[in-house]
Amino acid sequence: MIAYLTHTYPNYSTTFTRAELDRLDVVAWSVRRPPEAFLTADLRGEIERTRYLRPLGLRRIVAANLRAACGRRAIRWWRTVAELVLAAGPDPVEMVKTKLHVLEAVAWGEQLAAEGCRLVHVQFADSAATYACVVHRVFAIPYTVAVHAHDIFMRRFPRGLSRRRIGEARAIRVISEFNRRWLQERLDIPPDRCAVIRCGVDPGAFSATGPSDDEPPLVLAVGRLVDYKGFRYLLDACGLLRDQGCRFRCRLVGSGPEEAALRRRRDALGLAEVVELVGVVPHGEMAGEFARAAVFVLPCCRGAGGEMDGIPVAMMEAMARGLPVVSTRISGVPELVDDGANGLLVAPEDAAGLASALARVLTDRDLRRRLGGTARQTIVARYDVESNTAALARLLETHR
Repeated sequence: MIAYLTHTYPNYSTTFTRAELDRLDVVAWSVRRPPEAFLTADLRGEIERTRYLRPLGLRRIVAANLRAACGRRAIRWWRTVAELVLAAGPDPVEMVKTKLHVLEAVAWGEQLAAEGCRLVHVQFADSAATYACVVHRVFAIPYTVAVHAHDIFMRRFPRGLSRRRIGEARAIRVISEFNRRWLQERLDIPPDRCAVIRCGVDPGAFSATGPSDDEPPLVLAVGRLVDYKGFRYLLDACGLLRDQGCRFRCRLVGSGPEEAALRRRRDALGLAEVVELVGVVPHGEMAGEFARAAVFVLPCCRGAGGEMDGIPVAMMEAMARGLPVVSTRISGVPELVDDGANGLLVAPEDAAGLASALARVLTDRDLRRRLGGTARQTIVARYDVESNTAALARLLETHR
């Protein structure tokens, strides 16, 4: 049995996790359930196939750790507690959280060992990877880890702890060459320990309708409303486009902590009649959003906490539909978007450059059709979820 662990599942932003669970022979585990108010009917179906680590119960946690600390696993237990908690320092909050994670992981590991688990695969090298690392250390159950974006780029993650929970994995799956270089430069993890297996989408699930010819043309942006998506620069670019006399509409789909600030910025720029903040649109209804779009835009940048996108799945979905994309040269995005071939790239935080790139696509129907056609070919050739998940399955089978 292979346990496939995430921190919180299901959620809107990890559609690729669901795609992998549909195709892998694994048991889905999540550290915790998502909030009840967050669950749609679609997501509730995922709850039924997912096992949840929490709540474990205090009595079970204490009993499992006493057995580990006083029995034949005592040396492993004491060393694990000491080394991982110290690795989380010097922040006392992180040290306390890590100690709690260690104690919970021991109780979970006892259950996995009893059930004959042969491998744990962790989706994201965040705190969920701490659980896998503990299970490996105390119960000798190996683990593999998939490294994406927020799980390594955020500055709040202690570097020593990240080095252990990634570096002690039997295999490391990274979604981009950029991530492989980042792990080498920041955590001293040799590149040959990392297998580049990209996330993907199912091209057959998307009608390759290409860019819409609706007038005025629609600029579509999709993503969580957080600072590292760069939507404030999109609003500034929309203001520049309007001032230049460019005819267009813009729809921004998503919700998040930046929503109120983005509405204020839009209104201050006088863009309320041009830019619509739509909120969350159920995944099943997104086809209509993409079908009306002439271009997809995601102006990624670095967030205040060090966050960056990896290779955004929403952008893959847009390209699978034959849409041209406009984005930025950051993280793994240039590995997906070949500037001038299947989309256009500009520097991060460059509203003027973004406006110029959008103007090119909005005013040149032949250009956007050419870019969109090549975008679809890129997804079919390199970002097909079937072939990429098959590569992941082979990796897991090798290390189970």
